[in-house]
Amino acid sequence: MKTLNQSSKSGIQFESTMKRAVYKIHIIIVLLTLCLLSGLNVTAQDAHFSQYFSSPTYYNPAYTGLSLGMKVRFHGRKLFNNLPGENYATNFSMDIADRNIPGAGGIGMLFNQTSEGLGYIKTTTAGFLPAVRIPLSQNAIIQVGAMASFVTRQVNWDGMIFPDQLDPRWGYIGPSSFANPANNKVVFPDFSFGGIFQFEGNNVIGTLGGAVHHMMEPNQSFLDVDAPLPRRYVGHFDLIIDVSEYEGYYNRRKGFRLNPGIIYEQQASLHNFNIGLNLYMSHVYLGIWYRNDALEYTEYADIIFLAGMNIGFSENSRMKLVYTHDMAISTNNNFAGPSHEISLILEFDNLRFFRESEIIKNVRSRNFSPIECSPF
Repeated sequence: MKTLNQSSKSGIQFESTMKRAVYKIHIIIVLLTLCLLSGLNVTAQDAHFSQYFSSPTYYNPAYTGLSLGMKVRFHGRKLFNNLPGENYATNFSMDIADRNIPGAGGIGMLFNQTSEGLGYIKTTTAGFLPAVRIPLSQNAIIQVGAMASFVTRQVNWDGMIFPDQLDPRWGYIGPSSFANPANNKVVFPDFSFGGIFQFEGNNVIGTLGGAVHHMMEPNQSFLDVDAPLPRRYVGHFDLIIDVSEYEGYYNRRKGFRLNPGIIYEQQASLHNFNIGLNLYMSHVYLGIWYRNDALEYTEYADIIFLAGMNIGFSENSRMKLVYTHDMAISTNNNFAGPSHEISLILEFDNLRFFRESEIIKNVRSRNFSPIECSPF
């Protein structure tokens, strides 16, 4: 009899614990919902990728056509695997260099989609990117670029939980009396601008750049309130160091390169920086990076491990496949679990819009041929 009573008490305690846990989860969702509905004093942050070098035009439109040929990039990131819901970011970009028009850098396009707030909010961006190239010398150039885009944000009101759906004892108890707003989508134009200074010398290629996104701070609210999208500022610097020179696709000596770099982002009161090192040897990429989201060592810090392959189709075309694993090293965000990221990049060095005309050849012969740096 005593055993039955103990089992009954254990069952009641377990049921009570589960109800409290469910109730806490629902309270968190309610708070997120109320923040969304208020539309005021809520700071949003753009998605960031661990492999910023694999989606460069997302961070700085001046990368459009920076190196010869056409680049096609597919990029996906799955965030916080221990949390429920869909938390992901995907990016597709394509750009092509064009040196047949004096001053032309290249043109490109970009599509980006993110899923936020347990998958209740989805943001899709479609952009067009032109770039202008300014030769400074044989070993230095400046390139500036812009992106004009349309942004669509959609919200799923039906997936949200409101206060009248919760009971302190029983948790979720049924439908809400809340009337969903008629507007579940907002569309607005957006503009970004960036610049890059690139130099070459002594087997080293350096790239220094910066960009400003959401220059007009468009209103992103679903309701009749003002909720501007804060500007995002990006600064970056990296070096490509040729330790052992690449001697051709069919040569046994495949080269050895180091690529240290740093990128810093600031959006409203939020900060993020990555610093690390990639290396390339015998068609294999390896790397390790440190990321911090609060400029404090103990706050929201990750270690990022990278591995990938460079698969050559020919001397002038290749495919790059790169994977990164984000591991939290601070107690503030390790509950969310790791994040995974993968990118697929296709490069075609000889692909261009038009053949080089005699006029352009004559112009170059009278001046100089500025650097054309190959990417890492």
